[in-house]
Amino acid sequence: MRPLQATFIGIGAQKSATTWLYGVLQQCPDVRVSDDKEVDFFSYYFDRGYEWYERSFDDAEDVVHRGEISPSYLIHPSAPFRAAQYNPGLQIFVTLRDPVDRAFSNHLHEARKGHISGTNLAFETALENNPLYRDQGLYAYHLKKWYDHFPRNQIHVMFQEDIHTDRERSAREVTDALGLEPLADFLDLRANESVRYRNATVGETMWKVGNFARRNGLGKVAEVAKSMPGIRQMRQANREPMREIVEPMRPETARSLTGYYEEDVAALEALLARPVPWARFQA
Repeated sequence: MRPLQATFIGIGAQKSATTWLYGVLQQCPDVRVSDDKEVDFFSYYFDRGYEWYERSFDDAEDVVHRGEISPSYLIHPSAPFRAAQYNPGLQIFVTLRDPVDRAFSNHLHEARKGHISGTNLAFETALENNPLYRDQGLYAYHLKKWYDHFPRNQIHVMFQEDIHTDRERSAREVTDALGLEPLADFLDLRANESVRYRNATVGETMWKVGNFARRNGLGKVAEVAKSMPGIRQMRQANREPMREIVEPMRPETARSLTGYYEEDVAALEALLARPVPWARFQA
């Protein structure tokens, strides 16, 4: 094993608590995560080689674990084989979410990024504009490839809904999977998927400052600073809720998507040997 070889990766799904997972791992003193959450090596940049990838952890020789979180890995057809070829001992973290809710959250994300406009701001139209809205929710189909390349005890599947119910317990699942002590002073970091910045420069700068603080053990200081009256008001004034811009999903669309995913959800429950916590799919 090379000195800076990654020991874990997070593979998605997109809009399913991967930012929360990254925040938990940032807080672990024996873990080095990449400065940029999504390195996308096993999906988009595999041609750059292992040396390029491991520069993401180039100051982490004295830690137990190194890794990164790239939601593109879940659905990329070559990522499982490439990851297993790189390190067959990788611990694989997977966070999943009700696929219907995930698809709409994906839509809000694309709208927030400015990737869609005009009639495509309507979710029903956007479904036809972006086939990945649907495809990324076929979890069993995509996860099967990971189980083909990694043993079951190295793949750790969590549900966003369970994370929201008990975030501290879920954080312990992460540290347990890596054989680490539980976080003594767990900082519950929440990402707001449904907000965009009115002033992008201000918003991105504040995010980078907070991220730097968390990487250097100053997460509590950053959270206290965010709650101070002047800073809190500035942050709130700079946020624009996407749900005030994008119309909600129509009930008939939700029913249609539920039917679309039913077979895959049943296959997922069989693959995981446990039920999913998604009420709309319960008989």
